[in-house]
Amino acid sequence: MKLSELELLYLRRLLVERLESLDRGLQKNLRIFGDSDDIVLKQRKIGNLEAETAVLTALKEKVNLEIGFCSLTAT
Repeated sequence: MKLSELELLYLRRLLVERLESLDRGLQKNLRIFGDSDDIVLKQRKIGNLEAETAVLTALKEKVNLEIGFCSLTAT
C-alpha cells in the first residue's frame, strides 16, 4: 500500500500527538510509581509506555524517511 505525501504528513501528525500523550503519561507514572518496590507494577505502568514510545518513535522515523522520499521524487 502506497500512501500519498499528504496522507504521510497526516500520519506523522497523529504519531507526534500520540507520542506527546505517551510522554505525559510516562512522566506522570514515573512520579507516581517510579520509587515503587513492586517490579510487576512498574513494568505494567512504566514499561508498557516505554515500549509503545519506542515503537511509535521508530515508526515516525520511517514515515519521515518516506515523506523525504516523496519530496525527492516529486521534483
